[in-house]
Amino acid sequence: MRVLVVGGAGVFGRRLAEGLNATTNATIIIAGRTPERLEQAAESLGIAEAVMMDRAAASAEDIRSTGAHLVIDAAGPFQGADLGFARAAIEAGAHYLDLADARDFVAAFPSLDALARERGVAAITGASSTPALTHAVLDRLRSGWRRLDSVRAGIAPGNKMERGASVMKAILSWTGAPVRVFEQGAWRARSGWSDCGVIDLPELGRRRFALADTPDLDLIPARYAPRDAAVFMAGLELPPMHRGMEAIGALRRWGLVRNPERWAEALRLAGDTLLDFGSDRGGMIVEALGRDADDRPVQARWSMLAPNGLGPYTPTFAALLLARRIVAGDAPPPGARACVGLLWLEEFEREFARHGFTTHTELRPLKSPFEIALGERFEAASATVRAAHRSGPVTRLRGVATIQGATSPLAAFFARLFGMPAGASNIPVRVTKRLALDKEVWTREFGPRRMESRLRAPRPGVVHESFGPFDFDMNVDVDTGVLSMTIIGWRIGPIPLPTFLAPRSTATESVDAEGRFRFDVPIALPLIGRLTHYSGWLEPEEVEAAAALSETEPA
Repeated sequence: MRVLVVGGAGVFGRRLAEGLNATTNATIIIAGRTPERLEQAAESLGIAEAVMMDRAAASAEDIRSTGAHLVIDAAGPFQGADLGFARAAIEAGAHYLDLADARDFVAAFPSLDALARERGVAAITGASSTPALTHAVLDRLRSGWRRLDSVRAGIAPGNKMERGASVMKAILSWTGAPVRVFEQGAWRARSGWSDCGVIDLPELGRRRFALADTPDLDLIPARYAPRDAAVFMAGLELPPMHRGMEAIGALRRWGLVRNPERWAEALRLAGDTLLDFGSDRGGMIVEALGRDADDRPVQARWSMLAPNGLGPYTPTFAALLLARRIVAGDAPPPGARACVGLLWLEEFEREFARHGFTTHTELRPLKSPFEIALGERFEAASATVRAAHRSGPVTRLRGVATIQGATSPLAAFFARLFGMPAGASNIPVRVTKRLALDKEVWTREFGPRRMESRLRAPRPGVVHESFGPFDFDMNVDVDTGVLSMTIIGWRIGPIPLPTFLAPRSTATESVDAEGRFRFDVPIALPLIGRLTHYSGWLEPEEVEAAAALSETEPA
């Protein structure tokens, strides 16, 4: 069989051609637009055939003239590209694979399905880290689960990694641009390369991540139907480079830059001046939160380490695995589709081992800060209260509240400072709790007013809650089924504040006569008076998933 690798002299195409040449008996042909690079790549790879080809202009006849039975597009960038080359390959009667990581390209690809079926060939897009590897990992992590609440995945290359202009153009195409993402149970618009925080990765340490626009932002919600979120991230190892991308994104949002892609080559060269810094180790993470087969809230995390500058092999593995199948006469069924549900993680793991990659998988139970702080005493709370704290990782409650507002203008000032709701009667209230390993984030919505806090259990009997810059320590206890929380200390940032000036509050959670969760939260300041006093009831909210759950499994 003859396999044509377009972009075969590039960062990914060269590595893919190397893998095909080493592990199959196919005749490998590399194609590209630059004769010198093609000649050098062919010589270094020991490949006899190299042809000039511009995928943007190539026709079915051009492809047919190479005699290729399988065409793999590893050229990129796919952002803004049309389906012309894929269509030409199908019309030439060749199977087709690509390494596309462009969301619009992958979304449009099924429009070629009828043509691929007619020609009897398999056409697979996204045979790369995203979405192929992401979905192979998720298929294993969530196997047997009763519910999937959220997914986040990310790629973190080492700084001493070969960078191509196509990769830079791809990233810059969405940096600072609006990105549609499923977060907090709804589709929202965020800015590309906006901050997603810092994650501690095994053997890599702490890496900063930002929102990346990839096909997984569509495919994970469509295939797995998480209840709350599906986020894909990317990060650069060196803080100046990562923050520099954030700055470019800000300039684009402010309308000061319209087409940052034109800076791709300049930024690539600038990045090359920093190759002496950072490391040659990159990695990937896939994390899922949900409820396992025993209906327990859990967090599953898979991570991969690519050492010794070998990270650029990762995007080639899915295409390599599928190409081997096709060369062996085991092609996927005819049709055009994304590369999800086609590969098992075990297949990737064999490639990881061949290249010296390592992986880690962790499955951890999740407990609310109140379960942790109270220990066995938590069981003394009423069943309704326990259920409200055990229904995570994501819990949504909805009900009605009555709010007694501040008693003076000064009290009203402090209430606004803390983000507390103003007075109102029988207003709709919604509470969303998102549980992670070391904290829980509560979002309270009183009508249009939104209040968010972060909770954790620093020691037995105490729950720590943060509102903006203010932190409060609360003693927690259970008596006759009622859970109580009393403020015992406070600080702003790392600075302790006088206890005698701390807000006075003993909040309670109980069950009302109708069996509903009831809350009562009075908050006052010494010498100033009541800031707010809100009370009411909550019931579990029925949540519709992002999309119907697909039962597709690897073929």
